[in-house]
Amino acid sequence: MKRILNFLLILFVFNNYIFSITLASEKDFIGDWRLTINQVSGGKRTQDGLLKIRHQNGKNIAHVQGGPVRIKINGNNIEMAIDDWTGAGMPFERYYKGSLNENSMKGEFGPESPMTEKQKELCAKIPLGCPHPKGTWSAVPYENKKTTSSKAKPIDFTGRWSPAGSGLRRWTVDLTEAAKQWNEDFDVELDLPRQRCISSGLVNNFGSTPEIYQDNKKVTMIFSSGIRRIYLDDRKPPEFSDWYPLGFSHGHWEGSTLVVETTHLMPSVRGFMGDPVSEDARVVERYSIDEEGILHGHMTLYDPIYYKVPPIRTAKWRKNEDKTVVFPLLCDPDSFYREIYNEGKFDEYIKRYHRRY
Repeated sequence: MKRILNFLLILFVFNNYIFSITLASEKDFIGDWRLTINQVSGGKRTQDGLLKIRHQNGKNIAHVQGGPVRIKINGNNIEMAIDDWTGAGMPFERYYKGSLNENSMKGEFGPESPMTEKQKELCAKIPLGCPHPKGTWSAVPYENKKTTSSKAKPIDFTGRWSPAGSGLRRWTVDLTEAAKQWNEDFDVELDLPRQRCISSGLVNNFGSTPEIYQDNKKVTMIFSSGIRRIYLDDRKPPEFSDWYPLGFSHGHWEGSTLVVETTHLMPSVRGFMGDPVSEDARVVERYSIDEEGILHGHMTLYDPIYYKVPPIRTAKWRKNEDKTVVFPLLCDPDSFYREIYNEGKFDEYIKRYHRRY
């Protein structure tokens, strides 16, 4: 009897030890991670983003770039489903499988279910339009590079810059009920500003190719036909100023990182999926140059009217020699109005005036 009791005691202690290891490994997933993907099919690319994992109300909750993630953690293993959109504008999900080992994660991603022959044929013919890309992924603890130094060390961003990579994009973000109601009635043909030659706004334009001129009072960015000024002095927006597609931007230096805060934004949408941006939105951007001369941009949209979790976008640019001839982007709204008139949609367009600014 005594041997049986001793055996049961040992078994109880062992089971609790194993259980504690499992709990500890699950807890190790909690935190902020720098997620990097290396996509090898469906358009080769390397992208990264901010993965946040929290434990709330008895379950694990995750976001990437501010958008919700389907997540499952079992011991040291993790599975995630994170959406994006193809080069053809088609939403899809990457299904991630991997494990945590020595404070880092890695694994593979691909479609959640086996691809059909028709899907394989599509991906072979149109790689950038493939909604079933495959590749590998990794994640390491996210290091917040905000400097604690109050001494400004300005650097010069002047030059022509071309894209050198973008962060992970999200089709789905954490919308409030007000945003969901707005989104349900969104018509990409009739409501998207750029259809009628109106600026897509600061949030949607982030990641575009900038031409930058800089002095000690302001940073000027030229995007095709749009011009943005970031004031570095004590200028304030006029007391009764209206809103603008690119808003009013003021910047300051944290070490050699330019931090920009933008307000007075004209109500718009985050992209062609129709997620709204309100007139009370505030955008914070951080720009810095790494040792290889790559310009890094990080944008966060704070708009609690429409977003429960602030959406994030990141981008990279490489400086080019300024030898090309650049023409402004030409846009004639007449073609838009003529098309909707011929299609019998003009009356509907007029009725939707409350969705335009």
